[in-house]
Amino acid sequence: MTEKNYYSLIFIKIIAIIYSTIIYSYASLLIVFYSDKYLFKHFNDETDEKINDKSTLMHFTEFTIIISIIGILAYFGRNILCKVPFPLDNYYEFDYMRLKEVTSGGMILYILFSFSIILNKKINILRKRLEMAI
Repeated sequence: MTEKNYYSLIFIKIIAIIYSTIIYSYASLLIVFYSDKYLFKHFNDETDEKINDKSTLMHFTEFTIIISIIGILAYFGRNILCKVPFPLDNYYEFDYMRLKEVTSGGMILYILFSFSIILNKKINILRKRLEMAI
């Protein structure tokens, strides 16, 4: 491999990382928006009265259901997004599917966990309950 090919390969890899980051980020934000709006709307405790009516065990159960659904959504999201073609795949023998940013679902999970408003509310409720118990 010549020096020119080496630098071209590095440049393509950088572009691929940026490309996959952008695609995964936008898709994850869409997933979290629609999951909060439609899937998790039944877990949204908007008033203090609704929050206090539920037991701590019920909040833990809802929390477990939410993170399970998020894990499933991240799995399907990663499998679908892996199929999105990269325009510079196979240039200078570059294999897009060998990038860890493409094959791991870590970025999707991080965004889903970080930006889910209902999950964050549930975490805060559980944190307050546990602080009161201790």
